[in-house]
Amino acid sequence: MASSSTKGLALGAALFGGLQAGVTANRAFVLLPAWDRLGVIPWANFTRAENVGIGALFYPVLGLAALLFTVSAAIAFRLDRSARGSRGFPAYSAALLAIVWATVTRVLVLPAMFALRDAGASAAQLQQIFMTVSRWSSVNDILHVLTFALNLWVLAVVFSSPKAN
Repeated sequence: MASSSTKGLALGAALFGGLQAGVTANRAFVLLPAWDRLGVIPWANFTRAENVGIGALFYPVLGLAALLFTVSAAIAFRLDRSARGSRGFPAYSAALLAIVWATVTRVLVLPAMFALRDAGASAAQLQQIFMTVSRWSSVNDILHVLTFALNLWVLAVVFSSPKAN
């Protein structure tokens, strides 16, 4: 049986990963298609307003918490003698995917969002930014959902009784 710290980190990874996957699914299936129909100028205005105040804090904190819990759960799983072995695949895979989506966010999505902040009202320029954000957000959406699924698998592993190898 896994230690209580490994269980707690796995639970935190699933909780924050689930919140992130939910926010992501909402963006992918509801918001971006709606903004695509309404046009880039309303999207740009909304997105600029969304990313000040609570939005400027909520999204980075959620992403950082999901990343840190997921990577910490994998490290704890590795260091936990009672938990490691061949059952570590989901923990290590979740950590790898979390690092990938964090990199995509930092290297590809955030620069586009900063360009949006500084962009004017040119529909052509905003369309280019929208397409970049939409494309890379779609990649991240898939990675977030897969990471959450793996974190749920980790929960099943750490809360299950030990099995003979």
